[in-house]
Amino acid sequence: MPTLRQRLDTVFLGYFISHIPITIAVDVLPLLPTEIIPQPLLSLNRFLTTTIGDPFMVIDRTRTDLVWFRSLLACELFVQLPFFFYAVWMLWTGSSRRHLWLLMYGVHVSTTMAPVLGMLMFGDVNRSCDERMALGAMYLPYLLIPLAMVAVSFTECSRMLGFTADKRKKD
Repeated sequence: MPTLRQRLDTVFLGYFISHIPITIAVDVLPLLPTEIIPQPLLSLNRFLTTTIGDPFMVIDRTRTDLVWFRSLLACELFVQLPFFFYAVWMLWTGSSRRHLWLLMYGVHVSTTMAPVLGMLMFGDVNRSCDERMALGAMYLPYLLIPLAMVAVSFTECSRMLGFTADKRKKD
């Protein structure tokens, strides 16, 4: 039977594998001119922004209030997307180096997702409770899974560096 850590590694692997097409087909759209976006992806974007009410994924260059969020999307495209492939490889092969990298990724994403979720839940007073719950359900895994990466990887990195409870008692 797989251990909890092995099960979490499987969850993390699924997270990164699924995040690659999501980043390419959904998350980068607000960064692109509409003329080069295929119609099916524009329809998906319209569904997210109109039906679910996602205020961040709006494709509108005149929205200067979203510059902070678009900078996060640019970081996702140029920093995180290449890392996703490396993370898949590390998790697939069981590399012992994965914990340090997952720790750094998890801290980075958790600190960027906290204000995003805060804005979605509390920033727009005209959003209905149902819209808030739908958006929260859509975005929350991108906070919770990286937080789990932080917890698991911090523990594993501490163990690998010899920072255990027994060691602290002797010091």
